[in-house]
Amino acid sequence: MKLLDRKTENHQEILHVEMESAEVAQALDQAYEHLLKEVKLDGFRPGKAPRELLDAKIGKDAVFDEAMKTALPELIDTLLVEQKIRAYATPRVKVTSQEPVNIEVTVPLMPVIELGDYNAIKMQPNPVSIQEEAVDEIIERARHQMAEWISTGVPAEMDDLLVMDVDSDIEGTPYFIEEGASYQIVAGTRFPLVGFSEALVGAKAGEEREFNLKIPEDYPDKERAGKEAHFKIKVIDVKREELPVLNDFFANKVAPGSKNMQNLRDAVREDMRSRAQSAEDMAFEEKVIDALVEKSHIEYPPLLIENEIDRMVREYVDRVRNSVQNEEEFKSIMDSSPEDKLRESYKPSAEQHVKRNLVISRLVEVEKIEVPEADIDFQIAGITATSGEKVRQQTIYLNKPENRETLRWWLASGQAKKLLVNKAKEGAPEAATEPAAEAKAAEPETVADTEVKTEDQPN
Repeated sequence: MKLLDRKTENHQEILHVEMESAEVAQALDQAYEHLLKEVKLDGFRPGKAPRELLDAKIGKDAVFDEAMKTALPELIDTLLVEQKIRAYATPRVKVTSQEPVNIEVTVPLMPVIELGDYNAIKMQPNPVSIQEEAVDEIIERARHQMAEWISTGVPAEMDDLLVMDVDSDIEGTPYFIEEGASYQIVAGTRFPLVGFSEALVGAKAGEEREFNLKIPEDYPDKERAGKEAHFKIKVIDVKREELPVLNDFFANKVAPGSKNMQNLRDAVREDMRSRAQSAEDMAFEEKVIDALVEKSHIEYPPLLIENEIDRMVREYVDRVRNSVQNEEEFKSIMDSSPEDKLRESYKPSAEQHVKRNLVISRLVEVEKIEVPEADIDFQIAGITATSGEKVRQQTIYLNKPENRETLRWWLASGQAKKLLVNKAKEGAPEAATEPAAEAKAAEPETVADTEVKTEDQPN
């Protein structure tokens, strides 16, 4: 690679380089060889088709992208060695032109961190409290989760469950289609459109209904916004929720070992208290670290923030995809959250997360915290304990040098956080007697997430 320009700003090296023609040719050769084996081309065995057919099938740009993805990591590593640049984190690489192949490489450099006086940080965590109303809500949620849905033979009311075939279109174009869908009609629900639940009230098993619903003007899909969706519904069954009775049988079914409702309430309360305490401990740890961030002087490459935002966006996309029922709903949610606005909203959290990690890393150095190899081995054994048949494969993966170093940092940072928290508590005045951390029934999402223990259960 030929270096065209190099400058340093904001703790980052910015390099502009040009790939040699021989490097480009080699990268393209490898890309074609790989893709010709992967892409199915009619009439040819894998790897035997002419390159021109592959270009026509997937496009030359796709081949070029594959070539860069494969070749650039090694070429960039060589470039950094030649330029004697030590990257603090993974560089960001951007191809600025294809003929010739010019590349911009942004390399994050070592941050500068001057820790404040962490011995002067003094505070106590807030006490937690459990309200009886919160216990009631958890138990009521358990009733709904264990309820049976019974066919009624009567017209549907709000909160009933309808089993139905759904067919719909927007000006002749299919919109929302599903056979045997189970749908609980709930007042005010917006899926698939506002008014859908209300249009089903009074429906009976065997009945067919047709109705139109207007798509909102602010609908993410602009081509559909403001139009009308025509629905055809065939109701197969109408079911109503039958809640279990609150008795000893119910208590034992929710938490095996519970002898009666009082025993169950005690177990739920203790589990909620434990969860609330864990949440408060985590919040307190962040509060102490944030206090150290405020006391410290931190200079770091902006790319660290961008990398953190990238991670947060990926996690958001994964959460949305795992929470929706179909691609239509996924697209609707993603269209309502443009990536530029999403990235902007994540920026403050990303900045604080980066600063926290940096001061903790510096604290590890200052306190000379070391993690023995045996501790990493023990951690790997714990991670792979539930891997079943893949335990050997997982163990080999986690024992790679880079992964052992990640575990080493994780264990060392954990020790540093514990040290910081303990120092903050030492000599700090007691927190206000009025609890600031209150457990709410909104946590956890389901009773299945609430591990209820009773006196008769082993710990």
